[in-house]
This record gives sequence, C-alpha cells and structure tokens, in this order.
Amino acid sequence: MNVVVRYSSLGDVILAGAVTAALGDVWFLTHPRYHDIARRLTGVVGVLAPGDPLPAGARVVDLHHNLRSARVPAHTRVERQDLRRRARVWFKTAPADPVLTRYARAAGVPPAPPPWLPPARRGDALVIAPGAAHATKRWPHWAALAAAWPGPVRAVGGPGEEALVAPLGGVCEAGFDRTLAALDGAAVLCAGDTGLLHLGAAAGLPVVGLFGPTTSADGFFSYGGRAVELDLACRPCSRFGGPVCPVGDHRCLRDLDVASVLAACLAAAGLAPAAG
Repeated sequence: MNVVVRYSSLGDVILAGAVTAALGDVWFLTHPRYHDIARRLTGVVGVLAPGDPLPAGARVVDLHHNLRSARVPAHTRVERQDLRRRARVWFKTAPADPVLTRYARAAGVPPAPPPWLPPARRGDALVIAPGAAHATKRWPHWAALAAAWPGPVRAVGGPGEEALVAPLGGVCEAGFDRTLAALDGAAVLCAGDTGLLHLGAAAGLPVVGLFGPTTSADGFFSYGGRAVELDLACRPCSRFGGPVCPVGDHRCLRDLDVASVLAACLAAAGLAPAAG
C-alpha cells in the first residue's frame, strides 16, 4: 500500500494522477477541498486529510515536500528544484525538470499517460476556460476565439470567475462532478496555464494551453497537448503568474493572436482550418 502526499494546488493534485495510476492501490493525502478530485484519480482507493492516521505499513511518497508535508514520515520526497526554478525566472536559465518527471522519480515508477480521470465524452464543442488565479495568465481575446470557432462553444470556470465567464455565455461550476460534466461533448479544451487545463488533459481531452508569464517548458505541460506562446526575452517572468505584468505591456498574451490559437484548437481537435 502507498500513500501519496500532495496538499495543493488543483493542477498539482491532478498531475499526481500520473503517479497514482502507475502505483495503484493508493491513499491520497491532500487538503479536504481536493478530496473530490483526488478520489477520482486512477489508482486511488481512499483519501486522507492532514492529521489523519496513515494506513499501517504504508510506503509514503511526498510529492509536496514543504515544511508542512515534512511532518509526515515519508519514505521518499520529490526534488523541488526551487533554485533552478527561481534562476529560470531571474536569469532565463534552463528550465527545471518537468513536474511529472520529478513526481515519477520520487515514486520510483514511470509516469502513466492520461487519462487519469474518468474520460470525458468527445464531441464538437470548443470548451474555453478564460479564468486564472493570476491576472497575468488571462488571455484577453476569448470572445474573438469563440466567435471564430465553427461549432458550439462552452465557457467554464470556477467560483469567483463569473465576471470572466458570464460575458461568454458560460457558467461557473461548483464541485468537481459538475466541472467534469461540463467537459463532456468537447472536441478540445483551450485554457491558460491553469488547473482546468490539467483537468481537461487528465480527462483525456485534446488540450491547447496559452502560456504567457510562464512557459510550456517550465514543467507544467509535460503530458502532451499543444502550447501556444510567444518567444519573448522577458519570459518567463514568474513561476506562477502575478497580478500585473512586470514590464507593463503584457505582450506575452496581448499579442498572442486569435488566428494562431484557433489553428491550434482546430488541429488538436483533428479538424481542418476554415477556408480563406
């Protein structure tokens, strides 16, 4: 029996599915807000909250490795590579190892390919997720992309993102059951570097990620999908994104044109681009 520890955040908990699927018969120790998604990951037989007793004789794999998780007696812990990740932002050095590579190395298994969640039913809809916890990760051209898609469009978001989603005719879903249900019928999911991007990929959907303050090489986009991003000297400017652009122009996403994103979405969905 294994116990996998990853307290947060949504994207990291989902990416841990590459390890739980490979290990099998896993208890997942995470914050209660993530229990609904953690128990759906392939290989997970139960969930635990911080402070709960661990199964007797369990091998503990700590995929968080911070001061809080260090209180859990683990057999192995993920290599965080914090200095490499900070140097990447400050000096534009080589990126750290991908998250899945580090997770799998800590667990001693090869990462399992997605889906790690119950697969979403495929259809012809473009599902877009315009929100992001950090403002600098929000692409400003979602409405134009929705208008250009040759089929149905559905916008989704989480609680608190109503102002971003409602103008696109979408809904903010509370609870992972409803969020996963909103992915049904999608041909492709397009999102920023957010938890919903990982959620779509983990449910087996083709995904297109729009990267601005972070880059697809920084370790959070290592399970496939298509990345759309600009080669700018200022990128990456942050490990996670932030409230404002450090150089004041937000070119990384402002100048990311609709035509390029649409072409990536069509290609990911296996559709031919529109004539003309």
